[in-house]
Amino acid sequence: MQLYLDSFGAYLSVRNGMFAVRTKTGGEQTFAVRQVGAVLLTAGTALSADAAILAAEADIPLLLIDANTHAPLAQLSSGRAVSIAAIRRNQALFSRTAAGFAWAGALLATKIDRQIALLESLATRPEAPAAFGEGLGAARSTMSAQARALRHWVPPKDESFMAALAGERFRGQEGTASRAYFQQIARYLAGRVPFGGRQSRPAYDAFNALLNYLYGMMYTSVHLALLKSGLDPYMAVLHADQYGAKPTLAFDTIEPYRPWADEVAISLADSGQVSNPAFVRPDAEAQGWWLSSIGKGAAIEAMLGFLKTPTAFEGRQVRRSVQIDLEAQKLAVFLKEYKD
Repeated sequence: MQLYLDSFGAYLSVRNGMFAVRTKTGGEQTFAVRQVGAVLLTAGTALSADAAILAAEADIPLLLIDANTHAPLAQLSSGRAVSIAAIRRNQALFSRTAAGFAWAGALLATKIDRQIALLESLATRPEAPAAFGEGLGAARSTMSAQARALRHWVPPKDESFMAALAGERFRGQEGTASRAYFQQIARYLAGRVPFGGRQSRPAYDAFNALLNYLYGMMYTSVHLALLKSGLDPYMAVLHADQYGAKPTLAFDTIEPYRPWADEVAISLADSGQVSNPAFVRPDAEAQGWWLSSIGKGAAIEAMLGFLKTPTAFEGRQVRRSVQIDLEAQKLAVFLKEYKD
């Protein structure tokens, strides 16, 4: 389980060898170390040095989370190597090779495949308007073409330009598919939920605010999976030179899971929760829209329930949250033996 502290004044300490969470009102609950897979804290909460040491000794990731976006801001680690040196050494080598960029292209192609599958499933829902069905074929054709191109990428002969050329090409292909995809999402939501197309931050409508928060939750899940597998979240392939000192490998590996967040957001929209004024509100001090506390609660509940649901994975039914861990472990095993 994830131990998530987001209530102002909540305090994490240690009692009788267990994690103890005390609320501002004085209530307290304890959790055995074996129950806790990660500790997440937002601004307005606190922890004791004993709690930090207990997490480090048990190799439990401890992340500081942005309260508005749920994205990880910082992490605490034990200082011990959580993987053999070969994994991270080879990760650095892999990140600048044709094999690395082919891997990144395949991630983007998988995302597009899942986006297409989501659009096709939306077409079967009674909420889907006629305009959505009319545009589905063209969107599918455009997106499928970009997915094929990403999977069949051919590295340039001069590898000194590979990172720049691959990054530009991949962003162009992913962007073309994304525009077709979100145009269809806008058609699906038309007349029910304001959505003029994908925006990151600031979000100028309720649906984009919801997507931002759910993507933040996915970043956290991916970041934790990378840490548990011994991978360095800050050493990426596609996003390596674009975002500087941020967890860029999480930016790469989140791509196939973005459609999962989209599906949760659309389900919340279909249930009428996005149109509820209590669900989203304009931020009084910053531009754009942010989730209210009620909205965050609804988003967290829906996303966690979605991640707990088993789906087909390599011939068996596996919870989506476990699929993220298994894919990270698969990459770590590959990198352990990788030779350029």
